[in-house]
Amino acid sequence: MEFVVFGEDWGRHPSSSQHIISQLIHAYPVTWINSIGLRQPSLNYRDIMRIKEKVFAKFNAVKHHTPSAVNTTENHQQADRQPTQIIQPLVWPLAQHAWLKILNKLSLQWQLPKKRYQRVIWTALPSAIDLLSICDSDLVIYYCGDDFSALAGVDHQATAAAEQRLMLRADLVFACSPMLQAKLQQLNPQNPVILLPHGVSLSQFATPQSAPANINLKRTSIGFYGSIDQWLDQQLLRELAIKRPLINFYLLGPINTDISALTDLNNIHLLPAQPHEQLARYLQHWDMAILPFKNTPQIQACNPLKLREYLAAGCPTISSDFPATQPYRSAIKTATTTEQWLQAIDHYSHWGRIERNHYQTQTRQLIAAETWQVRAKEVTDRISHQLKHKVS
Repeated sequence: MEFVVFGEDWGRHPSSSQHIISQLIHAYPVTWINSIGLRQPSLNYRDIMRIKEKVFAKFNAVKHHTPSAVNTTENHQQADRQPTQIIQPLVWPLAQHAWLKILNKLSLQWQLPKKRYQRVIWTALPSAIDLLSICDSDLVIYYCGDDFSALAGVDHQATAAAEQRLMLRADLVFACSPMLQAKLQQLNPQNPVILLPHGVSLSQFATPQSAPANINLKRTSIGFYGSIDQWLDQQLLRELAIKRPLINFYLLGPINTDISALTDLNNIHLLPAQPHEQLARYLQHWDMAILPFKNTPQIQACNPLKLREYLAAGCPTISSDFPATQPYRSAIKTATTTEQWLQAIDHYSHWGRIERNHYQTQTRQLIAAETWQVRAKEVTDRISHQLKHKVS
């Protein structure tokens, strides 16, 4: 069996697809196709630079790696895993004209390796539907990790149409949250949608690490990592920081929205994004971690990877109230008002080492069966069953 994957760009902050495929790389050949996009480019600076980056990457490097013997040790770092081949596709995102679609197919077909085994297509992008006909697949999997109808920076109409067609084509469909599962099931009631929640690299976040130099260990600290984007509740963060001026708030990640509401407060610290393997250093030394999200359709459908990572690190967690938090209510505090947020912050602020150690034991037991190894095993079991069913 071999995999051809349509995902985000390999090596960027890893998505759930990258985590799952990373567990399979040592057992199966994997061709990873970097992002083919979910909206048509326009003539603005950001898109022009993105096109330049794609073209440069295509002609600068096509990475190859010979897979080693199967090794499923969970604490392998992401950097130690590489697909057999990474393709920098020269395709026009969400092409609407017939001639552009033909050019896209010819371009990618030239780059695809020759098929050697039963080929499984794994796509996390609905836009891959127009390229499946050249992939010579034995099985097509659609893995849905986002509500694309609510996701910023996406051509919603074209993506929705592509997703509808993909739902009719896919042999297996996985969704990361019950809300996405229900939504996809309506698109094709005859094809069961399988719930596949996100996992976690448990040992990566549980193994003790030294504190980073850019946090102050002498003051109570609250942290968040991820994109600083429009779904982050900046007004809430501002109120919390004003009302708890002796607590440092750390926001770690790329800034993709206006943050002027936060920049005038001395106890809010904006830190640059860090490699995934460095995040545990922050979590293990913050006094608490937060998910301060607005109540939007995108958040209602999301299943954030960082929630399980917070728990794996044993970092006391406070979150906005959304469905993905439900299985973890015994270990986290959810809040819907500023006063509830402040009460939760004050509760964790008084914890000592004994309470923290007890919390770490509780949270790691709670997510012990939710590692990426477990998720990958669920995937391969489903694939094996489906391939046998197709043959028979």
